[in-house]
Amino acid sequence: MTIRSASNSKALVETASQDFAELANQLLASKEQIRVLLTGGTLGIEFIAQLGKLDLNLSRIWLMFSDERFVALDHPDRNEHQGISAWPELANYLVRFPGPEMTLMAARDLVESEINQLDLEHTVFDLTVLGMGPDAHVASLFPGHEAKGEWVIAESNSPKPPSERLSLSYQALNRSERVWFLAAGESKSWAVSQSLRADSGLPAASVRGISETVWYLDSEITDAL
Repeated sequence: MTIRSASNSKALVETASQDFAELANQLLASKEQIRVLLTGGTLGIEFIAQLGKLDLNLSRIWLMFSDERFVALDHPDRNEHQGISAWPELANYLVRFPGPEMTLMAARDLVESEINQLDLEHTVFDLTVLGMGPDAHVASLFPGHEAKGEWVIAESNSPKPPSERLSLSYQALNRSERVWFLAAGESKSWAVSQSLRADSGLPAASVRGISETVWYLDSEITDAL
């Protein structure tokens, strides 16, 4: 496990995005395609916006969010909508979650079928980028909530609105070669300190990369650790 500290959230996002560009170039030198899970939230969308400023060849990068709010495709609460607004080119390459034109469970089954079409024998994702809430939730996996589902879970009672969400499961996230957490601000200090301990049982503590787990933190958090 590695901690990378930055002076503030802007520097954190810039560092993480540069690291992403270097990693993508390195992997694509030997692989036809890489698979990346993105995250929403303030830092997640800022990270996506920063990626849009870099010279990335998205045609060889499989991209999907690790979770999505079950609202209309153009709803401002939707992670995909926010990500595409920050980086319009993303719209041409993003694997999208269904909207509420179907039931939540039908949508879950559809996304699960898409995941099952991937090569699931070994590593599924090359990189998963995750934000986290002050309660240490990641994606739409919340403390105290059952997260049933092989690859995708349907959350019908989220403690944060909107109540209905789709999320990749713990099993899916833990099939990532690398997991990068992005967290900034004093309000996240407790969640980070607890999540660095695998035995805390919190959602963020339950996700680790197969070969690498990196925490990108600002000084407000690292000074409190």
